[in-house]
Amino acid sequence: MQLLTGFIQFVDTMNEWIAKIASFFIYPMMLVLVYEVVMRYYFTRPTIWAHETSCMLYGAHFILGGAYALQKGAFVNVEVVYARFSKRTKAIIDLFTWSMFYIFVGVLLWKSAPWAWESFKINEFSDSTWGPYVWPIKLTVPFAAVTMLLQGMTKTLKDGYLALTGRELMDGADAEAAAGN
Repeated sequence: MQLLTGFIQFVDTMNEWIAKIASFFIYPMMLVLVYEVVMRYYFTRPTIWAHETSCMLYGAHFILGGAYALQKGAFVNVEVVYARFSKRTKAIIDLFTWSMFYIFVGVLLWKSAPWAWESFKINEFSDSTWGPYVWPIKLTVPFAAVTMLLQGMTKTLKDGYLALTGRELMDGADAEAAAGN
């Protein structure tokens, strides 16, 4: 049991830190966009790099937040029906429906890892006028898939334990400590 709760706490803490770091991507993205607007509309000197930079920063910000959103339960459920069930029934339903999650993350990892590795090996850059390296942003996709897979495993462990025993694997205090709150 200690091994399971230790794994869950490790994954939750890791994803909290990754999300905190990724959340700061919003500041350079905002500065880039403000700079572009000022240069374009006040000085009639648009940049060739601002749009692409902001897209890369937003892409990393978005995909690296997936595991955090999963941890916090921020994905959509059919709440009208789902909310009426007990916690144990919800856990049993989740154990069946999570197969779709594992298929999605498995395909994401399976397809993105070779794609990102090839980009890294050839030191790929964009074919735009500015031409920045794109392999760093491509590497975030399989990295984020791994973090989502690990976070999904913690959810499956918690749901499996609840479905089998009728008790939560980690009580509220343990879950908050794991999340760093």
